[in-house]
Amino acid sequence: MCNKNKINLFIWIFYRAGIKFRNFVFRNRLGKKRWSAKIIFSVMSFFGYFEEKVYLNTGETGTFDHYVPRLLLNRWRIAETGTNKGKIFCWSKSKETIVGQPISGVAGEKDWDLSMAKGLPSDFVRKKLFAELLESKGSDIIKRINLSQSLDLTFLEESTLAIFIGLQITRIPLFHNYLLRFFSIGYSDGLIDYNDFGNKEILVRKVAKNEIGITYEQLLNGRSRMRIEGGKPQRLMLSLIVGNDIGEKIYRGNLHILELPADSKDEFVISDNPVVFLDFERKTILKFVPWWEIGEKDFWIFMPISPRKGIFYCRPRKKDGPIERNNESLVQLMNFGQYLACSDNVFSCKKEILENHLKIYANELREQLKIN
Repeated sequence: MCNKNKINLFIWIFYRAGIKFRNFVFRNRLGKKRWSAKIIFSVMSFFGYFEEKVYLNTGETGTFDHYVPRLLLNRWRIAETGTNKGKIFCWSKSKETIVGQPISGVAGEKDWDLSMAKGLPSDFVRKKLFAELLESKGSDIIKRINLSQSLDLTFLEESTLAIFIGLQITRIPLFHNYLLRFFSIGYSDGLIDYNDFGNKEILVRKVAKNEIGITYEQLLNGRSRMRIEGGKPQRLMLSLIVGNDIGEKIYRGNLHILELPADSKDEFVISDNPVVFLDFERKTILKFVPWWEIGEKDFWIFMPISPRKGIFYCRPRKKDGPIERNNESLVQLMNFGQYLACSDNVFSCKKEILENHLKIYANELREQLKIN
């Protein structure tokens, strides 16, 4: 056997070993302590190097990629059988309508997660990072939270959930739109050079870490002398880097579960921008996340995970512990945030829930639309 074949065999063995190790760890719920979770992450990072080397890119295009994964949307499906099987009720802000739509065609775009490798389309991010790893393991963790009456997660599961949420924040079109605004302002003001777009290290420093000091208010206003379009490879790369960084930062906070009271007729909804930020300094729900401020400012971060449960990260609280069961104000905050921060759509399994919310939040939404 020639040396090249020996090296390929060696890489393949480590690739298969990495998959088996990861599945074994999550199946047996290892990583219950912080120190053991760190060791497991180190081992998985080692094996991850070989996964990327061995991965066979199909170059498949024309696939509809959900930027809000189906593992979440399916929890709001209208019915298991009949004409509404696989559908979800969708409120459109732009059309001002509520209609039932197939889950397979909402909260996504064709080839949204497609990247480039050696000048060719690559589905590594779509199939390996999202589908096989984060969405698969994230689904198991979210299912465990939904079925449990307590917060029973290992350190490894909780940190994986934080990365899942971090990447959910940066995966959506709204985040990519604000990245383009960031590029435009930076380029117009001479803070980002044309050559910087081809340099990963510089982009991470200037954009992901925002060392050039662009503010939330500048991005919100979106005014620049020049407008940058496209840049998908750079946007996808930065969204993955920023998403992982967000996950690491919010993991240092405190995870809480928000449950609707058993006798409540209300339900949580989910939007095409499902992670909501409450900013105590600005005293508002943010339209988008100033990623460089996470870990520095007092944010509460919310995301619904089913019609009856949501999760949120905040500073330590002295109420019900990690589970909030009778906090109507937080329930309303999470739901209102879905309507306020959505790009266009809010989803539910019940049409009357959407209709009722639109009546309750009508004045607030009208005022916010005027402001924006």
